[in-house]
Amino acid sequence: MTATTIFDDSFYRLPSSERYTQVIAAIKKGQSIWALADAEGCLIIDLGSDKVLPVWPSKAMATDWGRADHEGFNALEINAEDWPEKWLPGMQSDGFSVGISPNLAGECIVSSAEEHAFDLNAK
Repeated sequence: MTATTIFDDSFYRLPSSERYTQVIAAIKKGQSIWALADAEGCLIIDLGSDKVLPVWPSKAMATDWGRADHEGFNALEINAEDWPEKWLPGMQSDGFSVGISPNLAGECIVSSAEEHAFDLNAK
């Protein structure tokens, strides 16, 4: 089953917690996730107390989300193996949080890189 069959428009109608759970399961199965990046680096959303890297389970979702307010950003694939081994430790050092699959209203679960890594390692 591909990401496009698992994560369609109905995915965004799910509560944020269910989207989070499904993305964790997909990463555990080896599926890449997608961020938005431009020539300067990845899109980080500043929420005041949190600086958040939003990620999605498909290239199309990342691209669609960025199209409205983040012109010039393109989808960046993050390998499921690199995510917990390279990205999350770096994000933890930089104090960045993870925003899993924000919908078009920006609603999503935001967790620290450390909490997210714990969830990925949970059985």
